[in-house]
Amino acid sequence: MLYRADSVPNMNALHVPLLLLAAAGALVAQEPAGEAPSSKLVWPKDQDRAVCTVAGRDYTLKQLLEHIAERHYPPMLKLMETASGRSYLESPRLAEWVRAFADSKALELEAADRGIGFDAARDALGEALKRSFEDWLKSYRERREREGAPLELTQERVNLLLTDHQRDEGLRTEVDGWLDALVPAIPLEAHGKLRDWYEDHPQYFGGVVNVAQILIEHRDPRTLELKVGTAQAEAQKKLADVRARIAPDGANFEEVARAHSDDRRTAREGGRLDGILRFDQRLPAALCRTAWRLKDGEVSEPFESPFGIHIVKRIGYTHRYYVIFTDQIKPEIAATMRKEQQEELLFGVRERRGVTLRY
Repeated sequence: MLYRADSVPNMNALHVPLLLLAAAGALVAQEPAGEAPSSKLVWPKDQDRAVCTVAGRDYTLKQLLEHIAERHYPPMLKLMETASGRSYLESPRLAEWVRAFADSKALELEAADRGIGFDAARDALGEALKRSFEDWLKSYRERREREGAPLELTQERVNLLLTDHQRDEGLRTEVDGWLDALVPAIPLEAHGKLRDWYEDHPQYFGGVVNVAQILIEHRDPRTLELKVGTAQAEAQKKLADVRARIAPDGANFEEVARAHSDDRRTAREGGRLDGILRFDQRLPAALCRTAWRLKDGEVSEPFESPFGIHIVKRIGYTHRYYVIFTDQIKPEIAATMRKEQQEELLFGVRERRGVTLRY
């Protein structure tokens, strides 16, 4: 395992900044729609069903669960024999695992090509998991305190919480760890490098983007699994129809969103999503990335997130406040610069390694 429960520090004094990369979501190839009775997976009957493909190699449900057992939660396969374990196959968690597993495999191949093996990356992988758990535990404690039910953190309780966190979030943090190993932190002493990057990206600090979006659900809205057969074909047909309805200049985009977007909450407002930060942890990375790359009034090509296929129109950019380059702001600039480099790497690796999600 990457991070042992008995190595947890004293949790009564946590002051950990939130620096997790929002790695969810990118345009990746999808399995062609074909006739299939159901995309639901049943254990152990479907243990040999391919859930993703990376660099031309298929990975099965069993290999995914064995990976979690090896690196994060040893009793994973035994858990799947219980009703509690099988419930994972009917929850959004499995789709999250598949995406993170595919990303991790692709990044591991990238690291190997750079001469970085698993042993060399182990510290970065373990630190990412440790950081994630400490951030989560800090938030959990604060929420319990707000609710008037403060949490007594004995070492036994911390160990149990850590075990659950490793089971559920280990794969996601593994992706963060590989990114940390492949993209080292930018030293604060690199004053000129940081200043040059900041001057090229001042809008990242204090700026927000407003967009309108159209969502086509080619994934089940409850479990986030890929639709198959007729349901997938209908989603692709709807996508083509929606694209044909959007005027070349995007003038009717909000009208099309109201009538046809599967995200009914935003559809009522013409698909509006306002106040999007460059690295906004409330939203999929693919959506933030696309919104910030568009010009005002421009409409994107379709792209995928864990929730479906999006088309986005950028409404405008607003700069809320200005940040002056000082020694005090350098840590934030360095962290944001690294996030962008990591995001570029992850999206590029998905394309180069032919990541295909099949669930």
